[in-house]
Amino acid sequence: MTPLIHIDDLHFQYLQNQTKKTWILDGINLDVNEGEFIAILGPNGCGKSTLAKHFNALLLPSDGKVLINGMDTQNRKNLLTIRQTIGMIFQNPDNQIISTIVEEDVAFAPENLGLDQTEIRRRVDEALEAVGMIEYRHHTPFKLSGGQKQRVAIAGILAMRPKCLVLDEPTSMLDPKGRADVIRTIKHLNRQFGITVVLITHNMDEAAQAKRVILLEQGKVIRDNPPQEVFTEISLLEKLHLSVPQVTELCVKLRNRGISVPDQIIDVEACTRSIIAALEEENARR
Repeated sequence: MTPLIHIDDLHFQYLQNQTKKTWILDGINLDVNEGEFIAILGPNGCGKSTLAKHFNALLLPSDGKVLINGMDTQNRKNLLTIRQTIGMIFQNPDNQIISTIVEEDVAFAPENLGLDQTEIRRRVDEALEAVGMIEYRHHTPFKLSGGQKQRVAIAGILAMRPKCLVLDEPTSMLDPKGRADVIRTIKHLNRQFGITVVLITHNMDEAAQAKRVILLEQGKVIRDNPPQEVFTEISLLEKLHLSVPQVTELCVKLRNRGISVPDQIIDVEACTRSIIAALEEENARR
């Protein structure tokens, strides 16, 4: 099966810095298949956002190749199709909202595709329903909460029917409720509609919900594993000034206190079950 995103020996440096020996992206090899939910992690300056901008040809390789559904990003004839295939969501939803009415904002992209009004209406309704914002269709987006605005921005991309959503720190400007709403929406789109999700984040609890974690350091992929494996490498994460999910940190402290809980726990439910099992086992021994 052809990967949705195929990256082959990707090197990148901005033009003004190409005389330097260092690369912002230094030999990236990566495949993303349809339906995956992956998280990209790494310290500031490691190349996460630069890599994300290669996924829909906002940036082009200095060397190597990026293929989207088999299409080379460096072929300008592929540009429109690539950007319909890969939808980008950025940190600040205000930068992606252009209309004063929610449904008009969501309709903007399909209108520019030249679709008829019946198809536009259907796409707007489906997109707003998918992100749980249908009841706000006649509201002004500028009076919505940060999390609601981000969901409207996601709906605007969904109306283009992309195969993949690339989200670059989409919750970094949101409060805890807004973050939870956006992550819940992303997981819903991945599970219910099979939309491929690439999430770039500094939040380890968000990354723990992905099926696969890509860890970058100085423009190189140093880990490409399930989150259960990546988050057990606590010394590596500390070296990169990254935290671990709170649940994982709790389990480490419990083990240090002699409470037998398994390694590779990254979610609350598994942690709760393990603590209950450990307490029941301890009580049975008394």
